[in-house]
Amino acid sequence: MLSRVGKYEIVGEIGHGGMATVYEARDTRLNRLVALKVMHPHLQGAKEARARFAREAVTIARLRHPNILEIYDYSGEDSDTSYIAAELLTGPTLKQLVEQHADIPAEVAASITILLARALGAAHNEGVIHRDVKPENVLLHENRAIKLTDFGIAQLIDMQGMTTTGQVLGSPGHMAPEQIEGRECDIRSDLFSLGTVLYLLGTGELPFQGKNPHQVLKNIVEGHYRDPLQVKPQMGGRLRAIIMKCLEIDPAQRYSNAKELENDLESFVKQSSIEDPSAFIADYLRGTGAFTAQFRERIIAAEAALGERAMKAGDLPRAMDAFNRVLSYDETNERVLNAVRHLGRRSQLRRVAAWGGIVTVVIGAVGLVVSALASKPEASEQHAETKPTLPVVEEREKPAPSVPVNAVSEPEQPRQNHRPSDPRRPPRTVSPAPQAKPEEPPGDPKQPRHVILRPEPANVSISIDGQASRDFGPSFRELDLLPGQHVFKFKGAHECCVDEEFRVDIPPGTSPFVVTHRLRFRPAVLYVVSNTPANVVVGNGEASGRTRSVIYVPQPDDMYANHVVHITGEGHEPVHTEVRLRAGQLETIEVTLQPIAPKDSPVPPQ
Repeated sequence: MLSRVGKYEIVGEIGHGGMATVYEARDTRLNRLVALKVMHPHLQGAKEARARFAREAVTIARLRHPNILEIYDYSGEDSDTSYIAAELLTGPTLKQLVEQHADIPAEVAASITILLARALGAAHNEGVIHRDVKPENVLLHENRAIKLTDFGIAQLIDMQGMTTTGQVLGSPGHMAPEQIEGRECDIRSDLFSLGTVLYLLGTGELPFQGKNPHQVLKNIVEGHYRDPLQVKPQMGGRLRAIIMKCLEIDPAQRYSNAKELENDLESFVKQSSIEDPSAFIADYLRGTGAFTAQFRERIIAAEAALGERAMKAGDLPRAMDAFNRVLSYDETNERVLNAVRHLGRRSQLRRVAAWGGIVTVVIGAVGLVVSALASKPEASEQHAETKPTLPVVEEREKPAPSVPVNAVSEPEQPRQNHRPSDPRRPPRTVSPAPQAKPEEPPGDPKQPRHVILRPEPANVSISIDGQASRDFGPSFRELDLLPGQHVFKFKGAHECCVDEEFRVDIPPGTSPFVVTHRLRFRPAVLYVVSNTPANVVVGNGEASGRTRSVIYVPQPDDMYANHVVHITGEGHEPVHTEVRLRAGQLETIEVTLQPIAPKDSPVPPQ
């Protein structure tokens, strides 16, 4: 080991990598301890290596941020020994923190990630891509601060003659798919890696695993990982959605910059009254285990209140997500159980009240169907040839029934690598489908065109170009619109479907123009109460969970569907029952499981 480098007196070795060794050293002039990164001797003679080492020092020295390691000094490119002196962090690494405290609250995981997103944002603004974001490169300092280290390492070693260290591509469990495949990396690659860190903090395990590095890399490229909500239900659906957006295979589907990720995480933690993530993390690092135990009650109270507010606002999915998180901590929480029971009763009343409106819609729809069949007997054949698409726009001369769109909406039964819908995305633009029909004389672009609406299901409200929504029905089926692009917003009644907003290009013409669109059905919500804790499986595994927890059941094809529910408890006879569920509505069922009688017990007399 070296004893001295320039003005720095070596105290001990901290660690080493493929390019350099890091020492704890004392600055003899300023009498302070520093972390001294010294390039390996066998690389000192490589001109390109020294040049890149210099670029790292100069680049990182520009990054002044409280969550980025600070650079103090650089040897200079002409020095016999290339080194970088930086602030000495007390540690441990984030990886060691997870190993010591597996039960990290979701809000702590999110707050740490907020600080790292801020650090990456500062680097990205300076044109620096980290390319090796991982828990080992995140250090805690004095039990109060989070510091991101080792910027530019992957860039420095990616050169001829320096590829034998195994670090060229980064760290196998945290690399983005495009990094593995040798494609261009950008700031979204860093956000993918940060998503793996958030997954680790939130669940206690890495998302991409395998028997060897090759299998890990294959799982990353193919997007195979366990749904984080299945690994740790206490994190809730909102943090799950953020994680899964970070881990999208396609960079275009991820957050476009660190600020977007930071904003979503801040919105999540503010539900628990966390306004300053830095101060919150400092409190956590000082208390850790004791802090987690106390914070549990704070989470339960905040999520229960959030669920109640969402319930009053009619936002059933958000209410169920909050209530489900409470029940994952405390399945006997009476506050939430009472709210769920009340919600179930209210849903039943709404279903009864809705029948009157449904009958009216059905009567009107029958007239339309009869008329359509009389005028176009080939409609059924046309439907058989139609493939599922996004919202369909068509001419009346060749009518077709509405076609299904892919479902299910959020919140949904967890699945792998699902990207939650982003409300900030612009509405989709839908162009008229090409059709074989007699040519129509060109219409006047200044004259309105008659438009016929054909939504499915029929119990929806429709807004056009930001105007007030109107319920679809006998008094609102047709209207006149000027040719050009129009924004349609469809909203299903009683939370049955996913609200959809899309654009339609209406060309000039004299014949009626038909807009057909089928909304995607939301999952139904099932809540099972039993006399003993038990597992619940719906159908052939379409959904699963535990008794006294909220279970989302996909309804991809119909608003109403019958499902067989299997309830199994240890030491009890299984129960199998059938329940009819409605998309977007809660259904509560109660079952009693009978203990399994001992095999040698006498048979009771008949």
